[in-house]
Amino acid sequence: MPSCVLPPGTPPRRLLIIACTATKRPDVPLLPAYLRYLGTSFRILRRWIDDHPDAAARLDVVILSAEFGLIPAIQPIPTYDRRMTTERAEALRGPVCAALQQLCAVRGYAEVFISAGAVYRLALADALPHFGTTPVLTAPIGAGIGRQLAALKQWLSTTSG
Repeated sequence: MPSCVLPPGTPPRRLLIIACTATKRPDVPLLPAYLRYLGTSFRILRRWIDDHPDAAARLDVVILSAEFGLIPAIQPIPTYDRRMTTERAEALRGPVCAALQQLCAVRGYAEVFISAGAVYRLALADALPHFGTTPVLTAPIGAGIGRQLAALKQWLSTTSG
């Protein structure tokens, strides 16, 4: 089983897996995914990228989309209206696992952060073993959105250093 363990001597990279949001920018036919989503988590991410371009260069961001599965944050996507359901998360488990496995084959990570609710995390369940001994941190499930967003901000701030 491939692992996302960082090869020795490789500059440390981090991976952010972030769930899509219901609010989207509808006025442009195609936009990079991280610009399409208008939810607070994406506003935090975009502001952090703008404020920390050097650190952002060492961060890989993938988005768990109810419509498209796991996609790079820079992938252009159209607007859509699809909610993540338990059934959809279960249907995405295999493709999401394959996408993360492929990403792990190309890169290793010093740390992974998952910013996603419980239903979205069902789609990630088969993929988590591919991270091996790489620390996987998560925003607290069951906590209010404020605590989840604070966890994302805190993790990004540790990436800045």
